[in-house]
Amino acid sequence: MREELDRRFAAENRPLTLDTLDAIARAVERALAHEHAETLRGIDAQGRLAERQFEEFIRRWPAEADGLDASLAAGPDFMAKLNRLETDGLPAHEQRFFELLESQSHQNLAALMSHMNDARKEIFERMTLVNHSLARVPFNRTLEQATTLSIEVSDRFLPEVREFRQQVQHVLSHAWSGERDSAEARFEVLRELVLQLSSELAEHRRWRQTVLDVRHHMEFIGRETDETGAEVEVYRSGSGKSGGQRQKLATTCLAAALRYQLGGSERELPAYAPVVLDEAFDKADNEFTALAMNIFANFGFQMVVATPLKSVMTLEPFIGGACFVDIRDRRVSSVLMIEYDEPAARLRLPEQARRDGDDAVGAGAHDAYDDRGRAEPAHLGQSAPLGPPARSFD
Repeated sequence: MREELDRRFAAENRPLTLDTLDAIARAVERALAHEHAETLRGIDAQGRLAERQFEEFIRRWPAEADGLDASLAAGPDFMAKLNRLETDGLPAHEQRFFELLESQSHQNLAALMSHMNDARKEIFERMTLVNHSLARVPFNRTLEQATTLSIEVSDRFLPEVREFRQQVQHVLSHAWSGERDSAEARFEVLRELVLQLSSELAEHRRWRQTVLDVRHHMEFIGRETDETGAEVEVYRSGSGKSGGQRQKLATTCLAAALRYQLGGSERELPAYAPVVLDEAFDKADNEFTALAMNIFANFGFQMVVATPLKSVMTLEPFIGGACFVDIRDRRVSSVLMIEYDEPAARLRLPEQARRDGDDAVGAGAHDAYDDRGRAEPAHLGQSAPLGPPARSFD
């Protein structure tokens, strides 16, 4: 300390005498007081800077800073965390993080968008083939004209989907920029997307289904046209149409889709024709039952159906044989084969049984159910074999 005082007195560049000693001492004292004040101000500024850094750490990593406050008293705890991060090799992990963000996230997001675009393209391609099937069969036929149905596909431009694609595009567009600040901003966007996509909240599940299932991005419009190509009717999701029109529209599209799946549009008949329906038309009226069978027959399908008694008379023109199945005590099954009169397109039933069947149709088929409310089905098919009158088996 004496050396420091000697240096400061010498720095005054004045001879040290009894006459100058007091003035030089006051000058040295003022210099020391000024430096002390500057040092205190510097310490205070550095303390505030450290507290701001603590606040930023707590804001960005609240889980890691759990229990800490942004005060100098918590400084040792923050320094311990810094020491652990440096000991664990954070810089190397940070570099690895940026490399993965640039490569893996880009590849995975690009693969996701490619998959969605391919699925969208596949919908258009499949609907083209379905329309080929629809063009083969009249949708409505009158004495004056026959019409056909085609399905038009267009984008719905949903706001959620547009925003999702913009977010993904934002991440992909700067994937190779190499800027750390830009990379962290992209990571924040990516993290929000991942959190929403993995969330099990009901609103996030709905959002996830909306943005990822490309079928929700499409609008399907049915257009009915006549033989000249003139538009007769437009169907938008069945809205504004009668129940019968909606049923016919849905059944026709289902049959056309099956026709495409089971044989494309090049064959005269499907490669695999049988269609098996269990408890078919159980809740349908006779008009729709006949309509549906007509549609499937026009597309070349062989229908094998299990149906309650109330539908048997309606199905007669569309089948080639039938059998009656009865189950007793849920253990013993009996099968009665019923002959089919092909010229008359009718089952060879006793008149009393036919009258009972007609009564069941007129009464809503209440008699076609046993006392436990279980339907007694008739199994029908275009080529059902004839066999012995009845068989029972446990």
